[in-house]
Amino acid sequence: MPKLTLRQAFNLQETNELIAIVGGGGKTSLMFALANSLPGRIVVTTTTRIFAAQMKLAAATVFFTAEGAEDAEFFKRISANLDAFGQCLVIGEVGERQEKAFGIPLTLPRQLLAQPDVDFVLVEADGSRMRPIKAPADHEPVIPPDATLVVPVVGMDALERPLSEIAHRPEKVEELLIVNGELRIVNGMLTSEAIARVLIHPQGGLKNVPDEARVVPLLNKVDSEERLASAREIAQLTLQEPRIERVVLGAMQAVEPVCEVWGRITAVVLAAGESKRMGQSKQLLPWGNTTVLGQVLQNLKAASLHDTVVVSGHDAEAIEAIAHAADLYALRNTHYASGEMISSLQTAVSQLPSNIDAILVVLADQPLVTPAAIDQILTAYRQGKGDIIAPVHDGQRGNPVLISRRFFADLLALPPDSAPRDLLRRQPEAIHFVEMADNSILIDLDDPETYQHWQPT
Repeated sequence: MPKLTLRQAFNLQETNELIAIVGGGGKTSLMFALANSLPGRIVVTTTTRIFAAQMKLAAATVFFTAEGAEDAEFFKRISANLDAFGQCLVIGEVGERQEKAFGIPLTLPRQLLAQPDVDFVLVEADGSRMRPIKAPADHEPVIPPDATLVVPVVGMDALERPLSEIAHRPEKVEELLIVNGELRIVNGMLTSEAIARVLIHPQGGLKNVPDEARVVPLLNKVDSEERLASAREIAQLTLQEPRIERVVLGAMQAVEPVCEVWGRITAVVLAAGESKRMGQSKQLLPWGNTTVLGQVLQNLKAASLHDTVVVSGHDAEAIEAIAHAADLYALRNTHYASGEMISSLQTAVSQLPSNIDAILVVLADQPLVTPAAIDQILTAYRQGKGDIIAPVHDGQRGNPVLISRRFFADLLALPPDSAPRDLLRRQPEAIHFVEMADNSILIDLDDPETYQHWQPT
């Protein structure tokens, strides 16, 4: 199965995007990787400076001269190169030593995108002297005010050497990492928490971002299992900032540059049922040192979810007390007596924030599903394997099931006598099945015999 494309990863429109790239090392690699992968006609440029070696990556170059955009030949030269190559680098004059070219005026990217034969404008809007992380000076970054997307970049090698060696403007990075008078680094080294803080700080990765622009950080150089584990931790922390739409994990110089895309995934725990076969509320039954529902919530909190919502109905106050004890949000489904599962799911989906990318539909009577199994499902989604992810064991589908925002409207449109599985039957092409090593995804505690068999001793 093919990996996610850069266009999918950054959630780009089909055309008319002005993308500003800021932050640490990897900006130029991302800019040219995007230029080579996007459809249509692409202008790449910079509002700062670009090295001569980087200029050689361009198929064609047009220089912005003193006459500026008033020179009719300027846009004709760009158009001719777009006809010939599909992309074109636009830069200012080259410095005396021929090592760097100057950037273009801040207003020019908008004029370039307004040309009828330009689909995308990609702007390197910051400098970092090839260091993997930076904090901007007062005059940085130089983001066009009409940018539709801003991509703050951090290289994952920022975790591997002392701050003084890996940061451009390390003193500025330190300023962002002082919390209550304490510098949040360990033995001179950055932590995952520190990198996330730099990315979401208003004087760090969010500095000078236009109000209407989307923000999608890139964690670059994710080329080992160790770096992937750290990048996942950074992504989860970064998504605590509402301005961040999603986080891309990848290695821009690899053949397949995107590893994973992290959006906000909410677990929706269906805990409103009457448990008629059990004869009492199975969610409230003892399970080790907690309850069945309590164990389910512990497992969810140990997985890499953004948050969890518990939907109550029957025995609502007791269910909600367990949710609140776990510091989780509870919603009450007042229509649980008819179509409990679908009405509970619709109750949750209708109230989700707009920045939630997907839901994990969780049954409240499956305490044996481990955090590792949950993360297998989440990882398959983050790797772009499907918009619906379902676990299977020996050919039998189980739960929980992940459903992307693409199908939220379909869920809300299901009639009261439906079940969530009806959506899966209607969308077989969107489903990716994840094979599980054990049968825990198939075990729900529907009756006393099953509960007694699996209850921990």
